[in-house]
Parts: sequence; structure tokens; C-alpha cells
Amino acid sequence: MLLLFATYGLRAGEVLHLRLDDIDWKEERIRIRHTKTHSETFVPVVTPVGAAIIAYLKNGRPKTESRDVFVGAQAPYQPFRHGGAAQGIIHRRLKQAGITVTGHQGAHAFRYARARSLLGASVPRSVIGNLFGHRSVRSTTVYLKLVTDDLRSIGLDLPSEITKCPPGPTKKKRSWSSS
Repeated sequence: MLLLFATYGLRAGEVLHLRLDDIDWKEERIRIRHTKTHSETFVPVVTPVGAAIIAYLKNGRPKTESRDVFVGAQAPYQPFRHGGAAQGIIHRRLKQAGITVTGHQGAHAFRYARARSLLGASVPRSVIGNLFGHRSVRSTTVYLKLVTDDLRSIGLDLPSEITKCPPGPTKKKRSWSSS
């Protein structure tokens, strides 16, 4: 679950509602049903994610009739119904790893981190928007604020003394005369 968040920057509901039929092993792709926009995209199954899903299906997933990939670990083995379940899982795993998160929490922390890494790698906003299931490039611009700290590192220092311009108009008005 955590690899899906970190690799693709998915929302909690997109991972929790992933169905076995959404994974096309032959074509090596995963159908993502975007919960916010109700659109669908396909992402490639990268090797670490595919291996983790297979390991979970073989060794971690309880036996159940549910077609959802992820189900609760305690009986009755039901699919997760809301994103809060992901929040709890993420919180427990990060705590076990000794990681303290500041700022965005849960699946959104992974989403923002993925956006930052893609922006840092000069991936076009339209590509990031497609991965994130955004309908417009404007929706992706919210992630541009993430690079502000990076831009500060190359900013120029302001002089300690500022010289003011003399008061008055900055442009001379032209008068046109008709001849």
C-alpha cells in the first residue's frame, strides 16, 4: 500500500478501492480510478510495486471473496470503506520506522513528496497532472509551491540600503497634434 502511495502519488481512496481486476499483469499496468475526478488512468506496474503486491496477495492478504486488493487484517475481512483507514495504516508504519512527519499527513504526505520529486526532475506539469488524475493543469499548480524552498537557495540577497526613485510620473505623456 505504501509503495503505491509513494510511487504514484495516489489518493487514499484510489489505493483502498483498488480491485484485483484493475491490475493487468499481462499488459503490466494498473487502472487507477480517481476518486476526486471520477476519471481513470493507467500507470505502469514498476517492478518494486508489482513484487510488493504479489507478496501481499500470496502472504499477507487474508482469504476472502472480496475483489478489493486490500482488505482488513482482522475478521471479518472486509474492504476498507474510507480514507481514514489508510491514515491509520500509514501512521503505524511510519511510527514503526521511526519517521516523524511534519506538514501533510497520511497519503497526502506521499502525494506531495511525489509531486516534489517529479517537479525536481523537470517532469512537465501536464504529465504530473495526468498521473495525479487532474482534469486541468491548473489543478497541478498547487504543487508548484513545493519548489519555493529550492528557489530560495539560488535567490539573490537584497542590498541593505535601498535608493528610492524620485517622486513623479514614470512615463512622459506624449501629446499628439493633428496637422
